[in-house]
Amino acid sequence: MLKVRARACIKCREYVNIYPNNPENQNLLKVFESNHRGHTLITLDLDEVKDEYKNFEGQEL
Repeated sequence: MLKVRARACIKCREYVNIYPNNPENQNLLKVFESNHRGHTLITLDLDEVKDEYKNFEGQEL
């Protein structure tokens, strides 16, 4: 089974899924990291955060 990875912000308790071969997802990931600059970001399996964190909707800066 392929595990989906996620990038999560510990301070804001938000996450974004990581799909390495999807250009749209890579852009969303850049926006996520830009919005959470200065916060503690971690990369982990999706099932570790999906119940406790909310999904990042891609709000612009």
